[in-house]
Amino acid sequence: MTDIKLITPPDRLYTNEASILSVYPSKFVKEELQTVLLEVDIPIHLYLYEKSEDEHQYEWLVDVFQQADCVILDIDNCPPEVRDITGYFLSRDKTFWLTKGENLLYNVISNNRVYSLDFIPTLLGGKFETVQQ
Repeated sequence: MTDIKLITPPDRLYTNEASILSVYPSKFVKEELQTVLLEVDIPIHLYLYEKSEDEHQYEWLVDVFQQADCVILDIDNCPPEVRDITGYFLSRDKTFWLTKGENLLYNVISNNRVYSLDFIPTLLGGKFETVQQ
């Protein structure tokens, strides 16, 4: 099991640990992410962006997106304001996205549509194992 730090707006950590940004994850995505991260043996910073009682912090979202190593975007749960910048997120290879919708133009922008998060241990273990040593 790895050391996981959960970070929410407006906080940020500037270290070398692998980082994942999860944008509006459903309960299913949260549970699956928790399960797959048990297989990772490196420290992880998990940034979580979801609706809060306060106003949205879009600058934080975009800044953390830039520094994150992997982004999980649950499109179906995003409010219209966040969907407006979905194309920007999808244009980067580090963004993996989920939706129940079909025949979406998102497929033109990104081939990183996923149906589960079981790829994360391989991605983190392979990509960051040498960086963390």
